[in-house]
Amino acid sequence: MNSAAKYADVMLAPRLDFGPSQDPSLALNYYFEYTLNFSKDVKRRVALEECSPEDFFIASIQRPIVGRTEKEAEEMFQELQSLMPFYKIPKPLFFGSAEKVADQIQEWYEAGAMDILIVSQEHPSGLENFIDLVVPILLSVQNTNQIRYEETWDYPSQKIDTQKGIRKY
Repeated sequence: MNSAAKYADVMLAPRLDFGPSQDPSLALNYYFEYTLNFSKDVKRRVALEECSPEDFFIASIQRPIVGRTEKEAEEMFQELQSLMPFYKIPKPLFFGSAEKVADQIQEWYEAGAMDILIVSQEHPSGLENFIDLVVPILLSVQNTNQIRYEETWDYPSQKIDTQKGIRKY
């Protein structure tokens, strides 16, 4: 962690595997506290390196399952389970209605548990649902809570706009 604090701009929050039998609400609370403490520790180390903690980002990779309702999210989860009959997947930490997932993301962001959310998906319509249902909610609070939405393109060259501090891929 000390090398990351000294030389990096972004660090991935550690991934914890809770297993399929873990209660998702308990896992979410534990992982939130763990990630928040991890973020605070890393940013403390960044400050010790005489760098600005505000310029260092903690990224979290999540696989949310989002529905218009809790029931729809549960149906999507069951469908995903049926696509992988020999592998019982755990419910994701960000799971449920769009409003619930957006609230969770906003809570993590505002508390400092993550600065960047990387969305990965296993469900066939999962990414589309996230973009269509959750992103508009996050954008509606963007100006008041400083949540920023950025698109990522599929080419490897990276450009950094140093005036705005926004990375474009």
